[in-house]
Amino acid sequence: MRPKDCPVTKEDISKGLRIMGLGPGDCVGVHSSLSSFGYVEGGADTVIDALLEVVGPTGTIVMPAYSTNREDVPHTEEDRRLGVTWKFKVLPFDPAREPVWTGRIPDTFWRRQEAVRGTHPTHSLAAIGPRAGELCRGWDRLLDADGYILLLGVGLGCCSSMHLAERGIELPERILRKITPPCELRERYREENIHFGYGPYPAFERMEGPCRQRGIMKEATIGKAKVKLVRLRELIGLYAHHLRTDPEQFYT
Repeated sequence: MRPKDCPVTKEDISKGLRIMGLGPGDCVGVHSSLSSFGYVEGGADTVIDALLEVVGPTGTIVMPAYSTNREDVPHTEEDRRLGVTWKFKVLPFDPAREPVWTGRIPDTFWRRQEAVRGTHPTHSLAAIGPRAGELCRGWDRLLDADGYILLLGVGLGCCSSMHLAERGIELPERILRKITPPCELRERYREENIHFGYGPYPAFERMEGPCRQRGIMKEATIGKAKVKLVRLRELIGLYAHHLRTDPEQFYT
């Protein structure tokens, strides 16, 4: 058995991913924390190389390349009273130049020559593989492709594709009151070109227990990182079920 403080290699990562069931031809969306592995020989590029090796030339990797082209707007006393959680203005976006705030691995990934990056002004996706042009258009494309979500040292709390489960769900009025900003606030910020958050963000991480209970989430340890793999379609279906039956748990 390797000591826990040994450097993590590409072979370690590839082996761990294959054991979990990831393989040639798979489409997979990756959320990650490079530091969670401990020391990785070659850094972020090693993780990317391992991912590409495992899915092979017929597979496609997708990562969140959420951009830094935004300017924070200070909160007012009224914002705090009303429950505004964040505010920013979107600055001009150049997908060929704009860094990302989603971690070292995706910020390295999108810069590769073969990567394709979407054009969403704040929440673009980057992809490499034969389906890159399709899958970088949105997480719904990964769902349609029956792809996976891979969590490298992070939890479901950062899995923004889970918002897909909210389509067609009628939340109870008591929850809608928590997450729906007043009309006058929406109109004012629209005129000022300000994006803002309001009310509690859904606690996606609370779905990890149900995923384990249902047996749809595979887990492993690579280096020091806790790694999880789940098929997106199964994750969305289970989350939608919980939203219908007990939505309160995600909006406290």
